[in-house]
Amino acid sequence: MRREGGAATGFARGTRRAYAWLLGWADRPSGPAALVAMAVAEAFLFPAPTEALFLALGLGRPRRAWGLAALATLGSLTGAAIGYVLGATLFEAAGRPLLAWSGLTGAFQTVGAIYRGNVYLALGTSGYTPIPYMLYTIAAGAFRVPLVPFVVGSLVGRGLKFLILAGLVFYLGPRVRAVLDRYLGPVLAVVACLLVAGAVVLRLR
Repeated sequence: MRREGGAATGFARGTRRAYAWLLGWADRPSGPAALVAMAVAEAFLFPAPTEALFLALGLGRPRRAWGLAALATLGSLTGAAIGYVLGATLFEAAGRPLLAWSGLTGAFQTVGAIYRGNVYLALGTSGYTPIPYMLYTIAAGAFRVPLVPFVVGSLVGRGLKFLILAGLVFYLGPRVRAVLDRYLGPVLAVVACLLVAGAVVLRLR
């Protein structure tokens, strides 16, 4: 019991430190540039906490939330294009190794099946599933998903996600921060459990 309690306490402290680090970007001039860079990386290089950084920057200055949403969407689409090219032309040389490094190789065929079902639905909901976005972008190129539906679906899916976050920050402002301050630990614990469960489901399919 003590070990479990110690692990829980350590997790809570770790999340608090990460939260404080992200909030530290709020007043930095390079904050928006870091957001774009993280959005690009999340789309093809490695799973990154883009949404968390977005919230930290937006909560620091809620009035710029809409502009941040546009920047994050632009960065995400740029990274998506890179991921698509990697999947279409350099899958064995770069795409597959990147997926293997992130532990996503086992879910590759699953995403292919999702694309075969409905490309627009797959990309439109990609931001609300436990499957990292980089798997969607690299798989889209590898499975030869048509470019126009890929771009349109990515724009709608990623743009809508950041617009929702921007709306929360702009209209609720400090109340969003109050909720995060109070419930950050439990929320991240639930998110972690969902990610683990999603990974298990993907490996079993």
